[in-house]
Amino acid sequence: MRKIVKTTLTVVGLASLIAIMGCGSKYSNLEAFLQVPHRPVSGLEYRVYPPDVLSFSSVSILEINKLSQRIRPDGKIVLPLLGEIDVAGKTPAEVEAAILQASEKYYGEADVTVEVAGYNSQKFFVLGQVSGPGPVPWTGSDTVLDALARSRPTDLAWPEKIKLIRAKTPQQGGYLLPKDKDERKNLAEENVFAGHNPAGADEVVINLKRMVQTGDMSHNVLLQPGDVIFVPPNPFAAVGLSLRQVLFPVQPVVEAASAPYRVREAYDPGWAYEDRYRN
Repeated sequence: MRKIVKTTLTVVGLASLIAIMGCGSKYSNLEAFLQVPHRPVSGLEYRVYPPDVLSFSSVSILEINKLSQRIRPDGKIVLPLLGEIDVAGKTPAEVEAAILQASEKYYGEADVTVEVAGYNSQKFFVLGQVSGPGPVPWTGSDTVLDALARSRPTDLAWPEKIKLIRAKTPQQGGYLLPKDKDERKNLAEENVFAGHNPAGADEVVINLKRMVQTGDMSHNVLLQPGDVIFVPPNPFAAVGLSLRQVLFPVQPVVEAASAPYRVREAYDPGWAYEDRYRN
């Protein structure tokens, strides 16, 4: 019992300290997310990856005219007559150039237009205390407010301390940190001093409450593929969630063990009564 009380006091103390200190945004952190000049779209060239869907039209290469192909997991497409073509990481214009190069041995002059029929690969992520967490397809014009309005922060959220994190490349496939502990420590210190988080990613705190109440859209930045929006719990919710983990560690096990019985009873309401008085 003493251990539980001690843990509770520690959690409450930490939450209070966080609430007092806070971690407001600095302009130097925000600069990494802003565009100059300001534009209504991200301006990034869209590069295709699995499982994007490409459509082709051509007057001269009839084999691929009005054809659609989903990019395979290995980053390639297979076109009639032309065979396999590696397209992952290319823009639609670069895919067109690759198709024309493959067609040279069959056609003297050729034309092709490539369009992205299914934008499936590029995503950003909304996590934490929201009703709809998970990956969200990136359209090129998504803003922080768009994402939060769609995902709907819950009553447990801390709207003044929402984090927007833009990871270093590559976002997909990961990257290796230095093996040496001193190098990692130096890297973390340099990144924090430069306004980044310890992993080297750009990070800024979004005050959604001020954005909604005052109409201040200075932090309503355009999102890029791979961005992470994390909605943390407020200090009181954080204490409650921590206490739940301390006081009820066996609850998930009990729920898992009783799930089959709840399903059976929902399917056949009289089953539990019959089983109890069968003998």
